[in-house]
Amino acid sequence: MIEACSLSFSYNHHSISNNEDFTGRALKDVSFFVNEGERIAILGHNGSGKSTLVKILGGLQEASEGKCLINGIDINEMDFRELRTTIGMVFQDPENQIVAAMVEDDAAFAPENQGLPSDEIQARVDEALKQVNLLHKQGASVSALSGGEKQRLALAGALTARVKCLILDEATAMLDPVGRVHVENVMKELHKSGMTIIQVTHQIEAENFDDIQRVIVLSHGEIIWQGVTRDFWEKSEALGFDLPDEFKIKQLFAARDINFPESFRDCRINFREESDTYDPAKSAKFAIQDLSFKYEDSTTQTLDKVNANIPAGRWLSIIGRTGSGKSTLVQHLNALYKIQDGRILFDDKALPQKGEEVHELRRKVGLVFQHPEDQLFSFTVRDELAFAPKNAGFTKHELDEAVLYGLECVSLDESFLDRNPIALSGGERRLIAIASVLAAKPECIVLDEPLAGLDAHYQHQILNMLKKLRDNGRTVITITHDLSMALNYSDRILIMGDGKAIQEGSPHEVIASIMHNLEPGAWPDVLRFSAKIHEINKDFPLLYNYEDFISCISQI
Repeated sequence: MIEACSLSFSYNHHSISNNEDFTGRALKDVSFFVNEGERIAILGHNGSGKSTLVKILGGLQEASEGKCLINGIDINEMDFRELRTTIGMVFQDPENQIVAAMVEDDAAFAPENQGLPSDEIQARVDEALKQVNLLHKQGASVSALSGGEKQRLALAGALTARVKCLILDEATAMLDPVGRVHVENVMKELHKSGMTIIQVTHQIEAENFDDIQRVIVLSHGEIIWQGVTRDFWEKSEALGFDLPDEFKIKQLFAARDINFPESFRDCRINFREESDTYDPAKSAKFAIQDLSFKYEDSTTQTLDKVNANIPAGRWLSIIGRTGSGKSTLVQHLNALYKIQDGRILFDDKALPQKGEEVHELRRKVGLVFQHPEDQLFSFTVRDELAFAPKNAGFTKHELDEAVLYGLECVSLDESFLDRNPIALSGGERRLIAIASVLAAKPECIVLDEPLAGLDAHYQHQILNMLKKLRDNGRTVITITHDLSMALNYSDRILIMGDGKAIQEGSPHEVIASIMHNLEPGAWPDVLRFSAKIHEINKDFPLLYNYEDFISCISQI
């Protein structure tokens, strides 16, 4: 169905063969094929050329050299209508492809442009919105949707076109675990019905890969490996990818001849969870009291009498289903959203809502958005990092020091200072956006989905940075759909649901609530395994840390 023939691409439009400055943000001599009805995954670290490649496959970008054939026809010579009914694309950022103000109208955009009868359009819209679990939002305004709901709407828009091939570029990166499971089930049904699916992803999870037939791995714009999924698991670590915990655990069971879970039925495990005696109410950076909020075009409360204490000098993760109010809550913390009802105390004082006090608050509380790349606007990294400290009144010497401090925090060297932020890879842009906030040395940093769409290398880099900030006394607040990150790195976790605060506590204290509010398919691998054992042996603890789980296994 699709054939990539020696595809090369350079953003400076030079011939690749003569371009000595070729970088990983382009492609070089990429060739492969995709059979009709096949499902493949395209993997690679940030900056490896994945997004560039799928834009060429989708006809959104023209190769510098080589060509792409769709059913034997050069994609650049295809009729536009035929191309758009053959290949549909869903990107990581739904804002890039949502075109209408209302949910139903956006989902109807593609079939309307295909000139279909109104009853056929409505049937397609209803079916697609039902598939992505948005039928109940059919009459809602797009602006009232959460980031994850917008992502599902973008997917619905592609489904209504009834394309033969669907290309997804990190399309589930911003979804919560339950949402990812739901979309994965939709993908499996579409694949079963004969649709060709190409996925760019960093989420290498065993359950998501059981339906993928082939894997292509890119590095610095070139294919370094391709083959069937079974062979990929054997090569994954050598290729620089972490094996999912599920695979490692099953390998260990096989090596030790452990019959799961029956082998654990009568064993006694010596394991003691470290207790958290910290009382957040005694040293709260933020005390949120009966906070309620409703968007102008919404009929329901986005926040409904939320009460929570965010401890100073600790790392709090906020988790919950898409649309539970997480992003709305944190955007109150530096007064981006004004308090409608209730109150927030910051260091035991009422959170300022206007005037110079708000300016001072934003110097103390830095916010990195869900798509931090949208925060970048300067021509150089140096200017980007200098913006916040300059507004905070830093002098020239202090300003230079602040810029270098921001770089140091995210482990980037001074060679980045004169580069254009927009020309950086996705992972590098994420780090620069974080560095631009940290340069002003805020007391508290709030990050909305800091790991989404990043490869393992950048994820570890950001996690280590946040740990260091926390250890140095900063207050760290993260919104995340990555339950493994929340459980293994945070000091405290706040669970949100339907605009309410369900529970706040240490990871150990909230684990039962997580299991109650999220289906097992959304749990981290280690928690699923330990919960199965716990069902037949109450002495076995509910665990979420891989090393703790291995320690317990070694005792039988």
